Amino acid sequence: MDLTYISLFTFAYLSGSISTAIVVCRILTLPDPRIVGSHNPGATNVHRIGGTKAAILTLFGDMLKTVFPLVAAIYLGYSTAFELIWLGVSGLLGHCFPVFFRFKGGKGVASLFAILIITVPDLSLIALTCWLIIVWSFRRSSIASIATAIIIPIFAYQFHSVLFIPLLFLSAVVVLRHKRNIANIIQGKEPIVGHKS
Repeated sequence: MDLTYISLFTFAYLSGSISTAIVVCRILTLPDPRIVGSHNPGATNVHRIGGTKAAILTLFGDMLKTVFPLVAAIYLGYSTAFELIWLGVSGLLGHCFPVFFRFKGGKGVASLFAILIITVPDLSLIALTCWLIIVWSFRRSSIASIATAIIIPIFAYQFHSVLFIPLLFLSAVVVLRHKRNIANIIQGKEPIVGHKS
């Protein structure tokens, strides 16, 4: 049993459990993102209630808290994409189900991109391109996030088959975290990018 890897797995989850959105909103004296807007502690909702600066800080923080355990793992000799991506899974689960905030967290999009950048950078470019094209076309970040999460395992199966299972798991979590958005999209109630509550 590799105790160091297990410790990194735990560290990734705890790091992911730090809610950047809540921290940023408290520092900038903004409303708690869990009780206003979409009630989601993520960059999109923070943008609605606090503007671009707050959203960028939240996005950067969400990515940093996911990447840091992976960088620590690389420093300790865990350099394969397969080893790193499972640590990323733990970090994303921490973001979505944070132990520090009653297991009510964000939707994992920024964490997902951060994991891809470190583990499969070519796939991260494909995913980012898809996200940008879809968000520009539909003006709904949720549609872009859901579609991109679905596309990722398809490309992984073709080009990174050994990573298919963990990437499928990551994508499934992100899609499931968007179930309320899916209902809003069907009902025509999903807000457009840039709309403030």
